[in-house]
Amino acid sequence: MKITQLERTVVCVPFLPGILPPPEYEEFTESYPAPLGERRQDVLRIHTDEGITGLGMSGPYFGDRDEQPPDLIGKNPLDFEPRNLGGGGYDIALLDLIGKATGLPLYRFFGGKFQDRVLVDYWIARMGPEASAAAAKRASELGFHGIKIKCTIDDGNVADRVHAMHEAAPSLRIVLDPGHRFHTVEQALALAREIEAYDIIFEDPIPKDNIKDYRRLKEETSILIAPHLQNPRQVIEMVYLEAVDGINVAPSDWGFLDMARIADAADIPVWQASNVDLGIFDVFRLHASAATPNCTLGSDLCGNFVHEHSLLAEPLVQDGYAIVPDKPGLGVELDEEAVQQYTLRS
Repeated sequence: MKITQLERTVVCVPFLPGILPPPEYEEFTESYPAPLGERRQDVLRIHTDEGITGLGMSGPYFGDRDEQPPDLIGKNPLDFEPRNLGGGGYDIALLDLIGKATGLPLYRFFGGKFQDRVLVDYWIARMGPEASAAAAKRASELGFHGIKIKCTIDDGNVADRVHAMHEAAPSLRIVLDPGHRFHTVEQALALAREIEAYDIIFEDPIPKDNIKDYRRLKEETSILIAPHLQNPRQVIEMVYLEAVDGINVAPSDWGFLDMARIADAADIPVWQASNVDLGIFDVFRLHASAATPNCTLGSDLCGNFVHEHSLLAEPLVQDGYAIVPDKPGLGVELDEEAVQQYTLRS
């Protein structure tokens, strides 16, 4: 088998109403210089002389991006070591090709399937209590078991949002993700005392420059404390100091597996992070999650229900769970009409 062509299609799929922040809550940074709805992603295809096509996807980005494609023409996908592939882009397409050529689902390369389905949480950005309650009601009606909200204590409405959401959908677990912007242990604990009667997780409540602060939070509130970690060393330190109840693991592939296994040794559950991507990237993450027995907290594989379309031919999420495909490779197909509808250029 030889690679004959690389194909890149730039798409922009709008978000559904009620997901992104209204204007008064929007904020822009160097990493997010424009509204989330303006982000683009690349749908990537690797074609071969045997008629097998591998599907991949870039991470989301803003504006135009012209990148030199990798040197793959004429090479045999089976010559690549799967462990050296991952993280996005054409590497996903290569893994899809290897799986299709060998007849194996991608989770087999990640170590085997421990779960047929992976718990997924609904997702919304910063907004007011009324809009948050409407989103919680919508999530519950769609069959979700949890909802993750972006927030900051500086908004002054976090407890009000939680109260309103619990009233609208009392069965939902609520994950609060302030991106460290509960600022201090004292502020985080003061908020916790207002809402700890509910089923709550604090994700990244405060900066991680002093891990003992996380241990203090864990000891002084019944709310689950779960930092968003980026590398194995962070996991080792948090586990050693008994400073966490769960972990949001940032890498999406082999790094996710390595970090999750460290946590599993301490009986700590994890979940899969995301960049609020589209379908192909979510499926890639799903296969790694399926190969992880302690990936039992609600993962962030939310691109399939916060956008107008996932670009997948079949829905990925059902009743709050992402169903793990059993077909070779990624095990999914693109909805080509949808790809064409949202294409900016190819």
